[in-house]
Amino acid sequence: MKNKILLFVLLMFGALSPFTLLAQQGSGFGIKGGLNYNTSGKYFRDAGEIFSKPGENTGYHVGVFYQLVSYDIALRPELIFTNTAFESSLGKVEYQKIDLPILVKMNFFKIIGFQIGPSLHYTLEEKFSVPGNFEPSEPFGLGFQLGLGVNLGPVGLDLRFERELNERKYSFENVLGKEDFKTQQLILGLSFKIPGRQK
Repeated sequence: MKNKILLFVLLMFGALSPFTLLAQQGSGFGIKGGLNYNTSGKYFRDAGEIFSKPGENTGYHVGVFYQLVSYDIALRPELIFTNTAFESSLGKVEYQKIDLPILVKMNFFKIIGFQIGPSLHYTLEEKFSVPGNFEPSEPFGLGFQLGLGVNLGPVGLDLRFERELNERKYSFENVLGKEDFKTQQLILGLSFKIPGRQK
């Protein structure tokens, strides 16, 4: 799994070269942060808990990004620290991770942007309120993000959906065996591109 992720990272950063050559005004570094709403993929149950326990499945993220712009298309790698949690019928899971989304962003009407791309994950810490009901997950993971955003000058606001492709496991105390689920998030982020000399 680690070798596959390393190969994927090398291929993605190799793909940055053409964008670097074509980069025009609008490229640059920035900072971002925001809120995450986490779900185990059990949509109807989780939807009810948004209203009954709005704070249970929320977290936050902070990080940096670099945006390479070529006409109305941009390549945007990000390095993000995420702290989040979710509740299940078997207990609460809290975890901290480092995310590396590498997104392709397409702009429409100058201010609206659609984003999609893979996201790499490395779990730093994972805590379970009932440890016997869960198995620690593989620290390296892969997922994808997609979303829409609005940009007003250097300020951006976007809402993304993220789904991890690697599975987390839980058990009903070995009575019904083990069941897998894939973590999913809604990510609301506010970003600011640092002013400076443009390419």
